[in-house]
Amino acid sequence: MNARALPSRVPMKQSTFLPDRRALLAGLAAGALAGPAAAQAPRRMRYGAAAMKENFLDDPLYRDALVKHCDVIVPMNDLKWEALRPTRGQFAFEDADRLLSFAKSNGKAVRGHTLCWYGGMPAWTKGISTRAEAERELTTHIERVAGNYAGRIPSWDVVNEAIAHDPEKQGVWRDTIWSRLLGPEHIDIAFRTAAAADPKAELVYNDYDLETNEPREERRRTEVLNLVRRLQDKKIPIHAIGFQAHLYAEKTIDADGVARFVTALKALGLRILVTELDVIDWRLPASTAERDRLAARHVESFLSALTASGPVDTLITWGITDKYSWIHETFKRKDPAISRPLPLDAEYRAKPMMDVIQRFRRQA
Repeated sequence: MNARALPSRVPMKQSTFLPDRRALLAGLAAGALAGPAAAQAPRRMRYGAAAMKENFLDDPLYRDALVKHCDVIVPMNDLKWEALRPTRGQFAFEDADRLLSFAKSNGKAVRGHTLCWYGGMPAWTKGISTRAEAERELTTHIERVAGNYAGRIPSWDVVNEAIAHDPEKQGVWRDTIWSRLLGPEHIDIAFRTAAAADPKAELVYNDYDLETNEPREERRRTEVLNLVRRLQDKKIPIHAIGFQAHLYAEKTIDADGVARFVTALKALGLRILVTELDVIDWRLPASTAERDRLAARHVESFLSALTASGPVDTLITWGITDKYSWIHETFKRKDPAISRPLPLDAEYRAKPMMDVIQRFRRQA
């Protein structure tokens, strides 16, 4: 993600599950599959937002909105490699610590994003050239970062977007520094190292485009399941799947496909999180009222499919106010209307999308 806070992915411009796993699950350590909070009773769905440092520092209304509306705050950029590792030997935690301190002082939880991703990398990592060097740097990074925040950040996006944008055409794994030098084992290394660095943390695999009935997205759901099974077969802890949910308003949510996918994940002992929700409204009508209504309805369709087999634990939007969003630049409208992707408008007034989110919170 760059300084303008693109989401976890660099958007490309366009931008029958349920296996019988009971025997396997019975043979594996319960903590490795279900995670540290598995024995707790279901709780009300928590709502949170990703926060940008610049907006947080400069806009008091932004800080007020985080306090008023959120249970969880996610540092949008400040826990990524380029923020934490300006040089190979340096770890800079100050900016992330500022947000953590704000969250703690206001009674908010924090999620960590992200320990292993191909984006948001400092320039020096381009010099990593061997398998041994890649494994050493990835392991060192996760040990230092997850270890530094052990007990303070209870949930991490450990690996982000390891699956190719189109696995049918590009192969299963995204072409990254990690996959080129370590192969799919980079996922194993990341999750195993994170579990050792903070045994109590929730460990999440996070990805996008898992919501529609496009063949590409159906295949991506299949590959996420395969990734989970692969880790579980090796007894490597994984606790949850994060749906980024950058929802294209013109695309139909595959309610049946999403519900089957979630049911299959839950059968494997995993929890479900929404980690980066917003609505890409570039092809909706210009009318503010109509766009807000359609965006809210789209979020409702997605959450209905996602919660068909039970509530989700946490829902995070990628920002909180239309005043600040990556959507404005990345998915530009062809008319003068300004994008409205988030639950609060540019004046921090709640929109119909926030009403939908609050309704699902009450239902959980």
